[in-house]
Amino acid sequence: MEKKREKTVILSSGGTRAKKRKRRKWPIVLLSVLLVLVCLYLIAVYSNIPFIKRMRTLYIETAMNTFTHKWLATAFIPKGVIDQVMADLDKVLEENMVPESDLPPGPTSAPPTTPRPSVTTQPSPTEKPDMGLDALIALFGEIDPATVPEDLDCHDLQIKDIEDLGIKTTAGDAVWAIDMPNGILIMTVEGKASNVSYKGKLAIVRDSSRVMLAVNDRAGYGRNVTQFCSRNGAVLGINAGGFVDPEGTGKGDIPVGLVLAEGKIINEPVGGNYQICGYDYDYNLRMGYDVDLSTLKYAVQFYPIVVLNGKNALKGTTGMGIQPRTVIGQAADKSTLFLIIDGRQPTHSVGTTLPECAEILLRYNCFNAMTMDSGSSASMTYMGEMITKTSSPTKTGRTLPNAWVVKGTWPEE
Repeated sequence: MEKKREKTVILSSGGTRAKKRKRRKWPIVLLSVLLVLVCLYLIAVYSNIPFIKRMRTLYIETAMNTFTHKWLATAFIPKGVIDQVMADLDKVLEENMVPESDLPPGPTSAPPTTPRPSVTTQPSPTEKPDMGLDALIALFGEIDPATVPEDLDCHDLQIKDIEDLGIKTTAGDAVWAIDMPNGILIMTVEGKASNVSYKGKLAIVRDSSRVMLAVNDRAGYGRNVTQFCSRNGAVLGINAGGFVDPEGTGKGDIPVGLVLAEGKIINEPVGGNYQICGYDYDYNLRMGYDVDLSTLKYAVQFYPIVVLNGKNALKGTTGMGIQPRTVIGQAADKSTLFLIIDGRQPTHSVGTTLPECAEILLRYNCFNAMTMDSGSSASMTYMGEMITKTSSPTKTGRTLPNAWVVKGTWPEE
């Protein structure tokens, strides 16, 4: 019995020593973890390794270019690092300033009215019916004819929400709407850029003479894009210039920068990084800080230029971070381009940088383009309904001081 008791005591003593050793290890393990985390933090904040520096810059620009989420940067990153990133961005925006863009190489006179499909004679029983595909492709050369269903009657086609038909552009984007009477083609653009997903809509307006700037006509509140379209008999519209927006609570009734409609200045231009973007009387979309206002019919101010004279104007930069985006542009043939990228919605679309917007537009022969007020203002309306997903809590879209709209023909009921 004595031997058994002695063995038990020895075992108990050994177990106690093992427990003590484990307790002594925990502080060492915790300290090691903390040291690793500190090292990772220092690398993330201060390293000049190109990939890490780009991701850090992208993160800071994304956070600092919002009204309500700046704390995502200021709470974790030293002020000096943030200040350097924003100073570098200011330099990019300063270099983006140009007196005036070149005119698109297309005709400088007013564009012809939108081409209409030719009327065909009744085919004989042995002939294949003419479904108007040639007319469709003549108007919208961006469409890949091999993807158009054989039984689709393309004469005077005006249909939307048609992604299930499988019609694609030659750039591979899904066609969302075809509107031959108004010369409008709308695509869904989606993909991955800067390691995040984006989704939005790109509209091509073949006849730029249909585009106008709709301006707010009431005090105290602006109007959303759908309302601007409704009040101006427009079939398509996107948001345009910026507005006074303290802490993201602005009501859209006080514009910032130039507002010019029907050749009349409604709001005076401002300086800084703001540049002019507008249509002259020959329907050329012109932009720059020194455009002669007397030559313009419609114009607003914003920044920066995204595509300049057929080239990505922000290539090699992080382009003010990842955000919802609104861009207006013009192709070399003088067609107008409206681009909306949804954002701040992780399960739908996070957003894009501006250089990535430029690459989307360049797929469709964009010649000049400038970003408009973006963020929660970004929205596109077609035939009376918003067709993009705004990040604004108001799902009908924010109230705004003005919008780019396309006057046109509505389908018969």
